[in-house]
Amino acid sequence: MMRSEDRKGRVRGVRSGVVATIAALTVFGGAVTAAADDTPALSVALTTIPGGEQAGATPAPTLLVYSDGHAVYSADAADPKRPKDAEPKQREGKVSLDVVHSVAADAKKLGDADLGMPKDGNGGSTLLDFLGDTPDQDVHLVVYSPGGSDGLTDAQKDGRKRFTDLSKKLTDAFKADK
Repeated sequence: MMRSEDRKGRVRGVRSGVVATIAALTVFGGAVTAAADDTPALSVALTTIPGGEQAGATPAPTLLVYSDGHAVYSADAADPKRPKDAEPKQREGKVSLDVVHSVAADAKKLGDADLGMPKDGNGGSTLLDFLGDTPDQDVHLVVYSPGGSDGLTDAQKDGRKRFTDLSKKLTDAFKADK
């Protein structure tokens, strides 16, 4: 028969072993997670703010992509025919995280470009925002009066085309849920 002190000591030893094992697994598991997932989490918003006659319409994102790839696409968000007081139609789906990260890398390269302001700068704005876990991962691009080109340099026109291509790459990558 075991004495009470021996039993308490053995229980303490088992508890200490369990705690040490859990701690080791937690640290090891965290290290594996960090090594396996070194790609930063990014969320994306593509938004057009109407201008001109549509200036009173409530701006709404055309595409929102969350860090897990879940996405909400509103094709009519920037449609000038959408009534000013009507909410855009939303479709749920996904965008590949590979596409998100590829577009974010290209957007970062475009970040220092002068996208210009056309002389006919009354056409609203289109914004492409990538938000990461830390501010250094964020990318914010704005094209003022996206339909205008009067007075822009060739470099500004090229930057705007690259911006449009990035936006299209994101919207084309949207796959609606069934």
